Amino acid sequence: MISQKKILNDGKLHLFLLGTGGPMNNDVRVASSIGVIAGGEFILIDVGPGSYRNVDVLRLPAEKLSAVFLTHFHSDHIGDLGEANMLSWVNGRAKALEVYGPDGVEKIVKGFELAYESDTEYRIAHHGNQIVTRENGKMIAKKVILEKNNEKYLCFDRNGLKVFAFKAAHPPIEPAYSYRVEYRGNVVVITGDTIKTDNLVKHCKKADILISEAISFKMINNLIAGAKKLGLERYAKILTDIQNYHMNPITAAELAKEAKVKKLVLVHITPPLSSEKAQELYLMGVNEVFDGEIILGEDGMRFNLDPNN
Repeated sequence: MISQKKILNDGKLHLFLLGTGGPMNNDVRVASSIGVIAGGEFILIDVGPGSYRNVDVLRLPAEKLSAVFLTHFHSDHIGDLGEANMLSWVNGRAKALEVYGPDGVEKIVKGFELAYESDTEYRIAHHGNQIVTRENGKMIAKKVILEKNNEKYLCFDRNGLKVFAFKAAHPPIEPAYSYRVEYRGNVVVITGDTIKTDNLVKHCKKADILISEAISFKMINNLIAGAKKLGLERYAKILTDIQNYHMNPITAAELAKEAKVKKLVLVHITPPLSSEKAQELYLMGVNEVFDGEIILGEDGMRFNLDPNN
């Protein structure tokens, strides 16, 4: 497969779904991650377990990875941060990796650097500092602080590619962020994990693509009923709890409708969908709410947006 390096500077905004699943491990989707390439920059928004391998599978230019943006610190959104840093460094990244996120991102970065400390030393000893330069293998924590809860904050602005953070609602996780990406007249919003709020609607307004998380409460409730019959009360409790800080597909469609977005892409698919019948059940009623294009996200999907200016 030919490297995607040529798309770095082609004037388009490129999106790659690297992980479209939730925290339930399955053989269909890995955990959350979105790749963005535009203006010579390659960034990731979240990097859940198993997702970074898709950077290699899709032949994305790993050595050009310049930043990772974390929506929050649940394990299914950060689990591959160490792999993203190590593998992009080994592939030739020429500078330290910037890691943006809410308060606490410094601890996340330090923890992964400590966990990979021996691995880093092994590689330098084996290949030499000229090949795997120590300084380039580091991460730099970039704490994003929102001065006003209802406003977006510009945290990244390079070569026309802009990334704004704004407040998500994922209690008790505090703070949690969503991200709005802008490039040459195009707008993409990645919700991260959140419930629907007026603030979310506000910052999704007229987006070209809304990449929204969605958990099927109906399907989850079926799992809860089955778990209770089997006496799995702990599992049933967890499945019940997750419904109070996520959107479902219908809510995501309502968000898309209210914000007047052009395209809705559903990710963080939970529970895993292993058949066409399951997909139909997951999407039931969504088309009745939102009349724009609706896409059930799959790992490896890509979207290319031509410039609007």
